[in-house]
Amino acid sequence: MAEATGGSAIVLGGGGVTGIAWEIGVLAGLLEAGVDLRPDAVFGTSAGAFVGTALAAGADIEQLYAAQQAPPVDESTTEASRVLTAAWGWAFLRGRGNPERVGAGFGAVARRFTPRVSVEERRRTVQARLHTTQWPSTLHVAATDAETGVLAAFDHTCGHPLAEVVSASGAVPGISPMVRFGGRSWIDGGMVSAANARLADGYERVLVIAPMPKGHAGIPSAQQDVEAMRATAKVELITPDPQSVHAIGPNPYDPARRGPVATAGRDQGRQAATRIADLWR
Repeated sequence: MAEATGGSAIVLGGGGVTGIAWEIGVLAGLLEAGVDLRPDAVFGTSAGAFVGTALAAGADIEQLYAAQQAPPVDESTTEASRVLTAAWGWAFLRGRGNPERVGAGFGAVARRFTPRVSVEERRRTVQARLHTTQWPSTLHVAATDAETGVLAAFDHTCGHPLAEVVSASGAVPGISPMVRFGGRSWIDGGMVSAANARLADGYERVLVIAPMPKGHAGIPSAQQDVEAMRATAKVELITPDPQSVHAIGPNPYDPARRGPVATAGRDQGRQAATRIADLWR
């Protein structure tokens, strides 16, 4: 975990292809309304790892938003089968609320199921989504050890290529291949807690943007984590409202829904701007 400075942090959670679009929309709406989005630390998980990299690297969020409105290129629709979804549920049940046991269960799923996306296709997708190969100094990316289930947060001092770490952060078991570096195999950091809000423990002001805020089988929801964090910090949470939920639809891995999802996210960002501006003061 990162050493807290007592400053500000933005946490960007996981949520698939639509999660990327929604988070970009939220950030675009906040920026449009004049909110300063230059925190001391950015924590990204899965979808949030891609968006967090862009934010921490100073990418043009308006350009990213415009790209979400364009038809998807070279990115196919993927969907979890019923059997795979059941295996995910079993990982939660066997873990009984223990994050490491749940994470290890997802690692077992990753070893059992052949990923739907090939290593080469995944590499192309990651390269297309990333806008830099250099680690931003404020960025922290979460991934889960496939053997132990331990969640790790990597930063520019880790010695591993940014693309590999971000790919690992979004390596959904049964959909994308595991990523190996540092002598370990890594999977999606958002399978246990999609938001991972507690990565920002110790910061005084925290904004959590969570496309998938629900908890499962004893694992706290984003709202529960935020409530606990508020004992020692100012924390705000943005999650999809009914309009965004409708735009996202049933499959978070459908790139055809990016445009409407980004639009709905932008509306939410505008609506939340006053609340978030107050947080940074």
